Amino acid sequence: MSIIGFILNLHKDLTTQEVNALAAGVEDVLRQLIRPLLGSMSLERMEELLRLVFLEEAERHAHLEKPERAVQVGQLALLTGTDSRRLNKLRGQLSGGERSHFTSKMTPTTQLLDLWSTDPAYVDEQTDQPRALPVTGDAPSLEALMKTSKFIRGVTPRSVADRLVLSGNATEDEAGHLHMVTEKFMPNVTGDVVGAIEVGFIAVERLVETVLTNLESLDTDGPKLYQRAFWTNRLAPHRREEFQDRLTALMEEFEEHGNEVLRELEMNIESPSQVTGGYGLYYFEDRPEEDG
Repeated sequence: MSIIGFILNLHKDLTTQEVNALAAGVEDVLRQLIRPLLGSMSLERMEELLRLVFLEEAERHAHLEKPERAVQVGQLALLTGTDSRRLNKLRGQLSGGERSHFTSKMTPTTQLLDLWSTDPAYVDEQTDQPRALPVTGDAPSLEALMKTSKFIRGVTPRSVADRLVLSGNATEDEAGHLHMVTEKFMPNVTGDVVGAIEVGFIAVERLVETVLTNLESLDTDGPKLYQRAFWTNRLAPHRREEFQDRLTALMEEFEEHGNEVLRELEMNIESPSQVTGGYGLYYFEDRPEEDG
């Protein structure tokens, strides 16, 4: 379940102060998630993603409230604060498959790099690698590639070239030719990165679910899920490595005991009634920002 879905399902009336606290928490999480997407996903697409996820979770919530009835637009309007015309348009996007492919429409720079690495006119036949491109001139060149990819207007090829070099997506030789940094952008080397992203964000989602589950039962005597975090604000920089090593050793020791419990209580057969449960361990740091 997503963060939005969990918030919609909280079985308690939230005060204005509680809503503001939740909103501040969501803002902090979004800030961390958006930082690595800068330059790769446009603001427009991020807004669209948020709208579609919000609508999907609102529909699911409305269906759980009244499973015997079809979800009405009026219910969704109350849950989302959006007028019916906009909701009908968004629902049309979902039913038309827009949800599954809209993330392919990234920023102009990302589209340009994708075309550079896949268009036969810009890929060397012998090496199967992106060609080195002059900044201006007829194809193959960065200027021609910008036209082919329908790059945003009002931006010069020189500005784009400088941005590609600054971001580490390309290098420029003495002759003024751009070379794509294939280790950073070619699809065939991203498998491990994709896997790490998926695993990492599953962990983030589960931590948020734990926090919100405990929030829901905050004023009841019901059982709480284990949730703890400990830290110090006065760690000497020269002892940072020692701090990491000692805490890592402690967590590895706990990991061994935790896995013993998992193996002991895990069933040997699969059943639809089974529950997914587990634990997570992680180390964090909040380093002071450097001046200048």
